[in-house]
Amino acid sequence: MEQQQGKWIHKLTHVLLRATGGVRRRPWLHFFSTFTLAAAFLSFAATLTVAVNLNQLIGGWVGNSEMTVYLKDSTTKEEMQKLKNAVLAIDGVDEVHATTKEEARANFAKDLGAYGDIGSSLPKSAFPASLDIYLTDELSKSKDGRQQLAARLSKVNMIEEVELYEDWFERLSAMSTMGRTAAWGLGILAAVVAILVVAATVRTGVSARRKEIAVMRFVGATGRYVRLPFLIEGAAEATIAMGGALIALHYLMEHVDGVLGSIMPLLGGGSILRLGAPVLLYMLGGGLLAGVIGARLSLRKLEEA
Repeated sequence: MEQQQGKWIHKLTHVLLRATGGVRRRPWLHFFSTFTLAAAFLSFAATLTVAVNLNQLIGGWVGNSEMTVYLKDSTTKEEMQKLKNAVLAIDGVDEVHATTKEEARANFAKDLGAYGDIGSSLPKSAFPASLDIYLTDELSKSKDGRQQLAARLSKVNMIEEVELYEDWFERLSAMSTMGRTAAWGLGILAAVVAILVVAATVRTGVSARRKEIAVMRFVGATGRYVRLPFLIEGAAEATIAMGGALIALHYLMEHVDGVLGSIMPLLGGGSILRLGAPVLLYMLGGGLLAGVIGARLSLRKLEEA
């Protein structure tokens, strides 16, 4: 039993030494290929982070309300409450949130964070009382229904303006779609680059070690035993490149957070979001998989020989 374990340890050690042998023989080749992969992975990770934060901003903007009714300055709190109850009774209206002038000013200052004092210099007319109207799914999906409701409310005497967000929502949705498309497009491109770069690097290593491979086969080494070090080499190179890209992204986000952290409240968002641990693990796994695929592609001729 101990003798068999010793053989396995010897084989494993030999495989690992052979896997790192290519790096020791051609360090600059592996350095540049790893750097190229890290740059491609960083572009994907950074774009994905931007898309996540863009979705957060858009979710905050779009999720506020589907229709806002601004009231005239002469409207009292009692009249606003009666109007709220009347609007809530309309078919298709799910919720109505009333905001007084004082609450509007306080919310404005809260959203601005450190710049909240700006609100004190603005006139009272800049903060009208309002009703944020949330619609049921059926009415929310009907553009004509929303417009008819807006026209109906605009005839009420105490209402100054009814604001729909038709064009705004469509543009925000298009921005969100573009962000996600760009992120996944770069992800696919990064995966293709990783496969091709790893394949080229491993193919170079195979060509440089043909005599060594021939000797191993002559003494009875199996095809799997010959190929395994190259697979480990490709997988390790791509995984290290992905890890380096994620570390670079971390420090990049630290810098961005310091620059934009105080500005996010002005845009209606919270703190800048980072990629979560599950996403990071998936990305590391994707890098490893791309490395294995690239190595396998370069070993096809070796398998046929």
